[in-house]
Amino acid sequence: MNPTIPRSRVAFTDLVLDEFRRLLATNGYVYMDGVPETFEHVEFLRQFGPLMPQYDGELIWSIKAEERFDDLYHSLNTKPLMPHTECYEFHGLPPKYLALWCLIPASDDGGQTTLADMYAFADELSDAEREHLSVQPYGFVSSAGVQDMRLGRTAHHPVLEKRSGLPDVVRFSYNCVDHGDDSFLLDVRERVVEFFDRSHVAIDMEPRSLLIWDNHRVVHSRTGYEDRRRHLRRVWLAES
Repeated sequence: MNPTIPRSRVAFTDLVLDEFRRLLATNGYVYMDGVPETFEHVEFLRQFGPLMPQYDGELIWSIKAEERFDDLYHSLNTKPLMPHTECYEFHGLPPKYLALWCLIPASDDGGQTTLADMYAFADELSDAEREHLSVQPYGFVSSAGVQDMRLGRTAHHPVLEKRSGLPDVVRFSYNCVDHGDDSFLLDVRERVVEFFDRSHVAIDMEPRSLLIWDNHRVVHSRTGYEDRRRHLRRVWLAES
């Protein structure tokens, strides 16, 4: 496991908004700890973009394991998650940023949020491979857990969306993409996992700590855990 003290870290007592933005742009994520009880997470995050409604239409999603989802692939259980971006199955642009803050951390060694930079992965591809991923649309579908909640969606997108004058948008899911008989995509999925295993950062969140990352650039996952009291909150922030 990689060290759990991320290089893109800010202590709340050292918070300077311009430096926070610089770290986010440079590294694709920022982790802030030492957050006081009086801190208003949502109001702080509004400085990075407008909040987007999530699967259930609410602006804040609660991440706490529920027994009804134990046998499904879902963020609302205690099992590990595979690398993915968020909202790959939505039409239009996915959230620019995802942010989590911690109410109750897992008391065991699990439940780490793990992140890796897909722009760095794309740099390892050949020109022909990047071109294929930018022009070939693939079918993405919501996870089994979201479908069980009757909130599932489907959409077709390239993995690497090129935009004139704007940064690329990466969409990826190891589990929830229809690869059909596309051996290239099957190979890319495994290469992403290998890249993720050797390059990710793993973050142990403490109470009230905040983690934000660029969802157009960074894939995330989660390690499994046992403490069902673990409780995070999540917001999606639109590109502004």
